[in-house]
Amino acid sequence: MAGLVQWLLLRRYRLIILAAVLAPVPVLVFVSSALMTLETLYRGSRNGVFSAAAATLVAIPFAWAWGVSPTGMALESGAVLFAGVGLGTLLRRTGSLALTFQGVGLVCAAGALLAALLWPEPGAWVIAILDGLAEVARSGGATEQQVNSLVENLGPYFTGLMVAGIYLQLMAALLTGSWWASKTQEESQFGPQFRQLRLGKILGIPATLLMASSLLLDGPVVRNLFPLVLFAFWFQGIAVVHAWAWAKRWSAGFLVPMYVLLIMPITAAVTILLLASVGLVDNWIELRRPLAGQPQKRN
Repeated sequence: MAGLVQWLLLRRYRLIILAAVLAPVPVLVFVSSALMTLETLYRGSRNGVFSAAAATLVAIPFAWAWGVSPTGMALESGAVLFAGVGLGTLLRRTGSLALTFQGVGLVCAAGALLAALLWPEPGAWVIAILDGLAEVARSGGATEQQVNSLVENLGPYFTGLMVAGIYLQLMAALLTGSWWASKTQEESQFGPQFRQLRLGKILGIPATLLMASSLLLDGPVVRNLFPLVLFAFWFQGIAVVHAWAWAKRWSAGFLVPMYVLLIMPITAAVTILLLASVGLVDNWIELRRPLAGQPQKRN
């Protein structure tokens, strides 16, 4: 991986072209943001902005291949690419992956709260998207009753799920981009910083209260914020598991079942809930405290 990162950074146009090509690809869109995060961490914010602008221009011709509006392509690609620059800039300013993790969560939470205030009920844009999903379901053979049930059940939670999806994309870009950037350093700080991911008390108090209130309340604020808070604690739970695995020198094979369970549809939801519970508990009783003083480098 270090060789590939160095190859991309050796000629800036390589990184720009790859980011432009991947920006319109739904599954790999986070890679474009991660490339801009890498560029910003390596060359600075000003160069990151330049590269993101250049990649946005390069992405516009792909609009004809995808059959979409060039303006729409520029806006979507620009948002993806400049988000990566923002992540890299925040990480450069704070120097801490944990603080950047908290910053990303705070920005997404503000967006979820704003959406709850502006659209306490599904807005026109949500209804339009749900209508599109309904048509896809009908074309797939779903009955009208099943389609109506899907729209009714998904509608109130759609905005919250969308915010959570954006959060996951940003976190995937942040972690991937900072990991790549660590490959350019003589002594990588990515591992130690990742193992210390934590929401902290300032964000942890309202997050915990929201998780508890979700058992009794079902308003737009709770619906919009619950998925975001769940995934934030999930990342913290993963960090706890990695911290213990590193400190106790557990085999890498110990972590494989965890990730297998996360990608299996049958077990993913339960595994996410369990890891989020670990993260929530760690935020209050510090499950990583017994590891204090453990060496961060292995002999």
